[in-house]
Amino acid sequence: MQKNTTSVKNTDKISDKKRVETSSEFGPKNSTLRNILQFAAAYQAEKISEDQFVGLILN
Repeated sequence: MQKNTTSVKNTDKISDKKRVETSSEFGPKNSTLRNILQFAAAYQAEKISEDQFVGLILN
């Protein structure tokens, strides 16, 4: 038999301060965003027919 729930007592041990600190760690770094934007600026998709596309790298 598997445990399907977590007791309320276990989650109460995590302080609100700790939750805020860990949530700020999520999200992409600025360097990652810069790389994505550079790729997006150099990439273009062209529709050939109804279900076909070609990706073009413009650099």
